[in-house]
Amino acid sequence: MTAALAITGCQNTGYLLKTYDASVAPKHVVQTAGGSFWVFDRPDLSKIMTTPSPGTIAAPAIVSGATIGLVKLDPVVAAHQAVAFQYFTQTGRTCEIKTSIEIWRPEFEHTYVCLKN
Repeated sequence: MTAALAITGCQNTGYLLKTYDASVAPKHVVQTAGGSFWVFDRPDLSKIMTTPSPGTIAAPAIVSGATIGLVKLDPVVAAHQAVAFQYFTQTGRTCEIKTSIEIWRPEFEHTYVCLKN
């Protein structure tokens, strides 16, 4: 989480630290075809944060830098939602995402509701 926060800068850092601190939201790694993502789940708040791992972030940044920024490879909401759904499946939950917002590039926060089993 510290590396992710270093990338995001100062804005929203207080919110991220408070909401997704490792003591209340441990990091889970989800492997996708697009790379490795970190997931921080707060079932008590019905919120989940998804962010590409630093290695996944670095690859598009290198391509973008090599093309002088002409190629934009930022993650999109749909990709982050797919990561969240993959995490829910891995944890044996059936959940629906209600909202998704980019809280700071490239972190997305999703509110969700899960079906009771």
